[in-house]
Amino acid sequence: MSSVIKINACVYSRKGYERESNTNSFYMNGKFTSEQHIDNLQASMENRGTEYLFSVADNMNCSDDDNDTHISIVKEISRYHEKITVNGGDVKFKIKELETKISDISRLITSILEMNRVPAEDPRRGIGFGGILISDGQFVAATAGNCRVFMMRDGMFRPLAAETSRAKRMLDALIRSEETVEDSDVTLPDEDPDSLVVVSDIYDVAEGDSFLICSDGLMQALGEEKIEDILSLRSDSAYIASRMVEEAMKRSSLGDLTAMVVQVERRYEGSPSRRTAARSKQVKNRVERLNKAPAITYKYNRKRGGRYQGTLYVILVLVTLAVLFGIIYIIINSMINTGRETAKPDPEPTATVTPTATPVTTPDPFITPEPTEEPPLVETPTPDPGPGSEIRTHTVVQGDTISKIARTYYGSSDYGAKLCEYNGISDPNKIVIGQKIKIPPKDMLP
Repeated sequence: MSSVIKINACVYSRKGYERESNTNSFYMNGKFTSEQHIDNLQASMENRGTEYLFSVADNMNCSDDDNDTHISIVKEISRYHEKITVNGGDVKFKIKELETKISDISRLITSILEMNRVPAEDPRRGIGFGGILISDGQFVAATAGNCRVFMMRDGMFRPLAAETSRAKRMLDALIRSEETVEDSDVTLPDEDPDSLVVVSDIYDVAEGDSFLICSDGLMQALGEEKIEDILSLRSDSAYIASRMVEEAMKRSSLGDLTAMVVQVERRYEGSPSRRTAARSKQVKNRVERLNKAPAITYKYNRKRGGRYQGTLYVILVLVTLAVLFGIIYIIINSMINTGRETAKPDPEPTATVTPTATPVTTPDPFITPEPTEEPPLVETPTPDPGPGSEIRTHTVVQGDTISKIARTYYGSSDYGAKLCEYNGISDPNKIVIGQKIKIPPKDMLP
């Protein structure tokens, strides 16, 4: 008889304040995985089953191009989960294998950083792992480095797989053994003193249990008190996870922020559903191939992918430069056209005569009319009217001005103002076609 657990889980991961990329990765029971440094993402799942594995890691994806080495915690956790699902076993055996795998990966990443002489204060040194394994109605937590795991049950908040919980287990072991020895000499049963992973006690799963697996950036930004307040909210996992990350962003956290919330909705007692024969055979064959494979060397051929990636990068750069030069050419061409239009000389203003009516008049024999469309002819000015001459009348035609009329009859345009005064014209520019202008002798002008 096995316990079927109904789980509601959500993870929310976001890049920290002024961080170049998100170094957090997570594994959500094989349904969702992230190892590609996505800056902002959210994933949710709901499932019924007997076996679950949830984990969050920080700085546990390491690459060394010089030695052609790539380490992915998500891929290793995925292989481990598939193996324990097929092979079975009790919770102690499964968590012991997980502890060994996480310790080996942590040591390998640390050695690569030391070979590359990465400073101790470098953010890549902040390795962390936190995970929860649920199997056959029981659960156990494991942490390494700076990731944390918390639990909320019946309003009681407690950290899991922390150094304080390890110290409490050591104290309980001392009380049970009734021995007085130094703290440094105390070791827990079935525990490796050289292990980098802290494992919690094994608990039974209960309906209403809520778990939080978080990164160091979220823990530093909120603290345990704020995390307890948000985790105690009676809401779904998606709201709690997003609320924690939003509150941490308000505090300008320097670390990357990841919150994975796992809630136990129901627990059913019964036998698990049987797999089909074809599926079971396929999975067992794959596990046998994994068992026969040599030890992991964490070396993968990435040269071909890097070559295609470089070609794509060059193409994108060339296209960007072409678009940029095209935009610059359009801007310069527009500026040149605007300058040419501005440099064109303005046309000379000409007095516009507003025609009112065009009466039919007999042309004066003393006026040489100017053609309207043909080029103007050179006019021979009419001799000035001498003293004693009679007053003449000039009818304005198109193209006439006061200065032109004065120059025609008196030989100089200086008499234009006196001619206007004699005829009572206030504005010399406002004369109309057909208007009668009197032309007196010079001595009669004012």
